[in-house]
Amino acid sequence: MLIRERLERCEFSNSERLIVDYILNEKMKIKNMTIKDIAEATYTSPSTLIRIAHKMNFNGWNELKEAYLKEEEYLETHFLDIDANLPFTNDDTIMSIASKIAILKKEAIDDTLSLVRHDDLQKAVQMLKKYSSIYLFAVSNNGLITQEFAHNMSRIKKKVMVCNLQGELVYSAINADLNSCAIIVSYSGETPILSRVIQALKTNKIPIIAITNIGENTLSKNADVVLRICTREKLYSKIATFSTDVSFEYILDLLYSCVFSLDYEKNLERKTRISQMIEKGRFSTVDIMREEEF
Repeated sequence: MLIRERLERCEFSNSERLIVDYILNEKMKIKNMTIKDIAEATYTSPSTLIRIAHKMNFNGWNELKEAYLKEEEYLETHFLDIDANLPFTNDDTIMSIASKIAILKKEAIDDTLSLVRHDDLQKAVQMLKKYSSIYLFAVSNNGLITQEFAHNMSRIKKKVMVCNLQGELVYSAINADLNSCAIIVSYSGETPILSRVIQALKTNKIPIIAITNIGENTLSKNADVVLRICTREKLYSKIATFSTDVSFEYILDLLYSCVFSLDYEKNLERKTRISQMIEKGRFSTVDIMREEEF
């Protein structure tokens, strides 16, 4: 759940609600306002703002304000000219659709990049480096998206196990090796079967990397590190999961690339050598695609 949604739904006193309504209306305008400024603008007291922060499970007002402003800044950037849920209409020509889908996917990657935090990414990469086995949990089409990540990682001798049977997800989590970590991919972060997977992993003390939306959810609250994805789509009212899919793909490609870079020369030599052995005889009549002779 987003901070703005929590502010709207949380039970506040009358004076607290005055402040909450004010910051929800003013949004980014409160950036340079002190706690005293907001109290005066709402005819309340600074202590009331502190109580709001505590009700929202923040240590203080400044912490809540910073998190709220980051969220608002994200929501007000990218996707200004295109709807992630309905990127085209029945009046669009096929070339118009081609253009809009291209714009949508570019926006989704830029949007996701804006959410990448160095320390979180670094922690996730070090976890993938440390553990000998990686379990990847996802449902529906997200499970398909994870297959390429597992394939790429296998080429650099990193063992990634993707469970393809939804009914076996919890079983796989229960039997996870002790020297392993898990990646859970979920847009909502509230998928029931994945909540059971989380419980099993936590019981076995398996560290979790979450790839999920920007809000607070069951997955993010239980993960050891959270990587956020483009959060623009509704759960159901959409043509397809265009932006979500490309966002998941980008984060997984990013994780693979960062792990690859930890031993760049060795991984590049190994991958090139094995590809030459396996794909011997492969050729192209297009110059730009041709390999140099070794």
